[in-house]
Amino acid sequence: KRDGTRKDARVVGLQRYDGLKRIDVDEVRAGDIAALVGVEGIDIGDTAACPENPEALESVAIDEPTITMVFRVNDSPMAGREGKFVTSRQIRTRLERELERDVALRVEDGAGDEFVVSGRGLLHLGILLENMRREGFELAVGKPRVILREIDGRVCEPFERVIIDTPQAHV
Repeated sequence: KRDGTRKDARVVGLQRYDGLKRIDVDEVRAGDIAALVGVEGIDIGDTAACPENPEALESVAIDEPTITMVFRVNDSPMAGREGKFVTSRQIRTRLERELERDVALRVEDGAGDEFVVSGRGLLHLGILLENMRREGFELAVGKPRVILREIDGRVCEPFERVIIDTPQAHV
């Protein structure tokens, strides 16, 4: 595990991805994208190794969220007219399901029926919201807020550098 602890587990099956399909296999090779079936509690950065020589690989660093939004039950006068999933319990279950797949997402309980959802940017959270809307969820969303961090006594705003190479005609 990331924290250095070790957990024994039994692999029930091994699958290799072929496009979007999973195929049962007896072995995988370097470069294959594989799934271990039957092992609970594995997280990004954990190492699966043989019990005789359980040498852990260095953990993968996961970028911290940069933006946060509040998701809550829709309590407007038009509530309940567009979605079939409208309760905080249903929203919580959906967000918990998303946390299993999306390592950059963070969800915390807010005041009352609110959930403070943090992600890598507006596009990241926008895609989550659009997927939930298409699945039939109806919820209210607060405005996005940048997550400020204090580094060496100074308040810092997140940013990323990008270099784009393009032909001169398209600059």
